[in-house]
Amino acid sequence: MKPFLTLLTMCLVAVPHGAKASTVETYKSKCFLELPEQTLSDECTVVDTRDKGGYLKTRNIFSNKFSLTVKSRFDSVKGFVTWDSFNDREYNGVYRESKLKGLYYVMPAFLVQGLPLD
Repeated sequence: MKPFLTLLTMCLVAVPHGAKASTVETYKSKCFLELPEQTLSDECTVVDTRDKGGYLKTRNIFSNKFSLTVKSRFDSVKGFVTWDSFNDREYNGVYRESKLKGLYYVMPAFLVQGLPLD
């Protein structure tokens, strides 16, 4: 146990005071899957990672009911990039607001309610 405490102390001393790491925010939000004949709803888990300036770096959205994961990130070369477990590929995709205020398409036919866009 003593070597672990020594290592932990060394790590804490090595980190500059006042340095801000990325912040992670986890919250629940309503999400909807649009099918041709109906729209299904679920409560999704959203995990946002922000850089030290407060800008969104990554956003991961998980729906257990639909067995769906949507991962978004900002790439300095490609711009806003999205990957989802349904298409299993990465593509350029910017969130689009739906006709219903407060709902955003995060991938085709999948909407999430009340996402902060900044």
